[in-house]
Amino acid sequence: MKDRIHRILSVILAITLIMMTFASCTSKTEDEEEIKPPETVEAPEDNADLVNFDDYTLESETEAESESDEGDASESESTTKSTASATTTTRASGSSSPSGSSSGSSSGNRNSSTTQAEESTSSSGITRSDMIKALNNAGYVYDEEQDIYYTPLEPWQKNFGFTGQYDTAAGYLAMEYCTFKCDFTYGGKMWRIQCWKGQYALLSGAEMGVYTKDPDSGFSDDFYGAAGDDELLNMGFTFYKTSSDFNKRKALFTREMEYHWWQTGFKFGYCNPTNCVVEMTIEAKNSKMADGIESGLKAVKDAQGRSNGFVKYGTSTTNPNVYQRTGNTIKFYWITAGYTNYNGTML
Repeated sequence: MKDRIHRILSVILAITLIMMTFASCTSKTEDEEEIKPPETVEAPEDNADLVNFDDYTLESETEAESESDEGDASESESTTKSTASATTTTRASGSSSPSGSSSGSSSGNRNSSTTQAEESTSSSGITRSDMIKALNNAGYVYDEEQDIYYTPLEPWQKNFGFTGQYDTAAGYLAMEYCTFKCDFTYGGKMWRIQCWKGQYALLSGAEMGVYTKDPDSGFSDDFYGAAGDDELLNMGFTFYKTSSDFNKRKALFTREMEYHWWQTGFKFGYCNPTNCVVEMTIEAKNSKMADGIESGLKAVKDAQGRSNGFVKYGTSTTNPNVYQRTGNTIKFYWITAGYTNYNGTML
């Protein structure tokens, strides 16, 4: 009983620290111009292995490429590869096994970096070091090679599952993002794969979460527990700050394929949640699960409950959210599906 009380108190303290830090952050400064998606998403001809967006048209206004280029130059000038007091790990390509041994980007061994980071400060006065301390206290791991933060396989957040109320609360904590839910049934359980992309206080990034529950669990319709050890899925993603960057295949970072329940990646810098593009890949356990994931992606809805999900590549010239399936592996390209957790567009 005492252990449980101590554990609850520790969690409350951790959540309080994160809320205090994120509440002091702003998603962008007043001087920054909003990044807007281009009318036409185009792909280079030499990327035949990737989805070609030549035939897909977005309804948003045209983005001046110079805005993105200038923003990248400014960001790279203020960002360093060394981070003070950060927990670090080196990324290698490959994927980990469900047991936790990894040949890819797993939590692995963590070493403390002793190099002083270059400071950057938000308009509210919070510094880069303040944010780093909050990330370290929350258990995030630092990938020195890509200069990103991500969650290990067994973070404390795993004990709390997920509910839509978390998305609502995040909107008040300087976190503005897009999200969608892919629901299906498999193995007698209800499954939910939820994804996020956008601005997390001073960070840009994305998440892929896998959650399950028994139909007779008694939980509310919107609450799911984190996937168990035997339910982990091999998944990964590549994050692009803008659709223009995607057209150039100019990735901000990549999270390699890994067996996980919560695959994440965050990097210092600003992005427009509705314009960043995420290329995500999930390996289903078998064809039956792949069928469920495919159906769930097609059934994604917007804030008004209207269908705005993914379509199989080559079947639409108006929907830029497309997927490809090869055997039990599904790769999907996300830009506008789902809804946001801000501006009154929550489901």
